[in-house]
Amino acid sequence: MATAPKIHYEAEEPAAEFTDTLPETEDRHLEYDEVFSQDEETAPVVVVRPTATTFAYELGHRVQPAPEAPARQVIWRGQLRERRPETGLVHRVNVYRLNDGFWDCYREDELQAA
Repeated sequence: MATAPKIHYEAEEPAAEFTDTLPETEDRHLEYDEVFSQDEETAPVVVVRPTATTFAYELGHRVQPAPEAPARQVIWRGQLRERRPETGLVHRVNVYRLNDGFWDCYREDELQAA
């Protein structure tokens, strides 16, 4: 198998000298001077809601998926595992299937009692 010839580049200007010294103060970036200390800042507080343990609506209960939608009967209920966006932890959310001819499941916070 043939290989491509190696290309060598030549600079028009000689390479700058590299040193371990820091640049002048007007050329320095502030983020290089920052040092993290746990004493200076406190960790952000993230509120974690409890996992769903009980269902708000029983089988046969009539609910509305939207205020203007007709009331439908709950024919199935279960739980869906999803990640919390603020923490990335997995938790369970109650979901319901309604007697509306579709297989769509609605989250508990999307429904209201009819």
